[in-house]
Amino acid sequence: MRKLFIPYVMGNKAFIENVKTLSDAGADIIEVGVPFSDPVADGPVIMDAGSKAIEEGVNVQYILDQLMKHKSSISSDYVLMTYYNIINFYGEAEFLAACEAAGVYGLIIPDLPHELIQQLKARHPKRKVKLISLIAMTTSDERMNEIAKHAEGFIYTVTMNATTGENGKFHPELKNKIAHIKAIANVPVVAGFGIRTPEHVSDIIEASDGVVIGSEIVKRFASDTQKDTVKYLNSIRTALNQAN
Repeated sequence: MRKLFIPYVMGNKAFIENVKTLSDAGADIIEVGVPFSDPVADGPVIMDAGSKAIEEGVNVQYILDQLMKHKSSISSDYVLMTYYNIINFYGEAEFLAACEAAGVYGLIIPDLPHELIQQLKARHPKRKVKLISLIAMTTSDERMNEIAKHAEGFIYTVTMNATTGENGKFHPELKNKIAHIKAIANVPVVAGFGIRTPEHVSDIIEASDGVVIGSEIVKRFASDTQKDTVKYLNSIRTALNQAN
């Protein structure tokens, strides 16, 4: 199976061009962050990018409108990373319908625990937009099993604080936990948080079905030339391809 490259980009005024760059560089699924005034699951780089996007006047409707307008020219799947307050304010049914119309593959809602995600699924059984599950490495095996059993699209394992030592290698126990999740899941299991370099990718991909890279890509879009950014993205895609 092809190893999945899932880059993250902040939904700002330039996000469609960035999405197209990521798609051309071999991204399988692109995570588009919806800027939010009070994020709870974002690091400083993404928080800063979100604040700037809000200052630009970007909101979820702008993102959906742009995706609707350009969906035929984006070859990758794309998901939205958003918070439940935005969905609730928009209206659950209306938001899911707008996402489907805009070609959104799935939603990552980091402030909704598994039980509330299941309730959201139950309220909208006919939706086509997938609700993506997150699993932290501190989660008990029993809870991991429960989340994996109901997962849609892919499982996003959060490798927070999982690097150890100067060599940047991921802890063997992390890889064992990812292997455990893969053994019970019916969808790909990818790893995110703290993954920045091709070397990180080559290491973690021994265990996972793909990688999510967020802050490093947001930082490069903000500060690097287009040429250098594309070179970096190609290095990640190459590291993933060499693992197949």
